[in-house]
Amino acid sequence: MMKPWQVTPWLAVLVLLACAWWWQIGKDAWHAPSPRLPELPALADIPTPPAFHAQQALQRPLFWTSRRPVSEGDSKGGFARDLMESRLTAVFTSGKDQIAVLKSKDGRTLKLGTDSMPWRLESFDGRRAIFVSADQQRVERLLEYAPSAESKAAQPPGQHRPPGLQ
Repeated sequence: MMKPWQVTPWLAVLVLLACAWWWQIGKDAWHAPSPRLPELPALADIPTPPAFHAQQALQRPLFWTSRRPVSEGDSKGGFARDLMESRLTAVFTSGKDQIAVLKSKDGRTLKLGTDSMPWRLESFDGRRAIFVSADQQRVERLLEYAPSAESKAAQPPGQHRPPGLQ
């Protein structure tokens, strides 16, 4: 009589032989799946570019002087004009370094120091700042007093403080 623990290994061998036989028979029966085309969205036609005529390039060669940009007749550039129209609100000093803070007409804050380029702060005497450009243009601005909202609220109506007093 066979004992149950002797049947288990024979059963495992029998299962392995059946799997190997099934693998051997079915290995050549594999077929590739049918191809599926991807689903693409509909594309709009690309417009044709405008036709280029070589005559335009021949009539106006690349390095002719007529193709160069026209310079402005303004002796002082756009930044000099912005600097002249802005208000000097503060000058901060630390050792030899100074930074001037200006408020332009359009609300931008400009910060110019003693080593900034192309414009730099040349001198400040407590009331007047002198700015110099790289090509030696000079602009002078006076320090302006701008009262804060808190000081305006604390001031009684009808009284006006002169600009230098707080």
